[in-house]
Amino acid sequence: MGTFKNLKVYGIDYGTSKCGIAFLKQDVNIPLPKATVPSEKLLEYLISLDLSHDDLIVFGLPISMSGRYSKQSFLSIDEAIRVKERIGCKIYFVDERLTTSTLYSEFKGQVSYKKVKETKDQNSSVLILSNFIQSPGNAIALAEKEIYNLKKNFSNYKDVLIWDIPISNEVKNFSIFAKDPWVFWFYYKEGFRSTTLISDLKDYYDLIITTKENEDKIQVNINYSELMCL
Repeated sequence: MGTFKNLKVYGIDYGTSKCGIAFLKQDVNIPLPKATVPSEKLLEYLISLDLSHDDLIVFGLPISMSGRYSKQSFLSIDEAIRVKERIGCKIYFVDERLTTSTLYSEFKGQVSYKKVKETKDQNSSVLILSNFIQSPGNAIALAEKEIYNLKKNFSNYKDVLIWDIPISNEVKNFSIFAKDPWVFWFYYKEGFRSTTLISDLKDYYDLIITTKENEDKIQVNINYSELMCL
């Protein structure tokens, strides 16, 4: 991902009531706490920062300890999409698991539990941004995907798996694997359940629908009769 020199870089710990915000101090390349704002004012606050299309915002992505996305994941992604549509800057997600427990561990014996809790949102955003700066390759870029409408009769297939690709066909009886945050968001808002874990999937599928980029991953992990790569 390269250097962040001359870029504005912010980290966000998004919550349903308030958000912690951190920023990258360029001269020392260290994330520092910036502000805590009400969630409904987040977009307004970010607009006031006058970000360019090359600047970066890093959202913490809530993931359960088992590795699954959740309603809170959807809310964070939904807000990130709203920000990107309005501001147009680059947006990334980093796994925010353990940020709170990490905070309490780091400050144990130095700062009171109450004090850590009071500043948790800002401190969590610092950790989120720090994780991104240290390992940008582990982050997932927010990118809208092409939505496919397939002209195919699926009635002859018993078990169908959609692998990390958005399709607008009726998918009520399909299994859905959605590791990409945007793909997860797409299905969640339509009321369809998906998973991020291969262990949640069946051992065999009559048909798997995916992209050519994912073909190698599927051949390693899943048994199938037919593979449709779009």
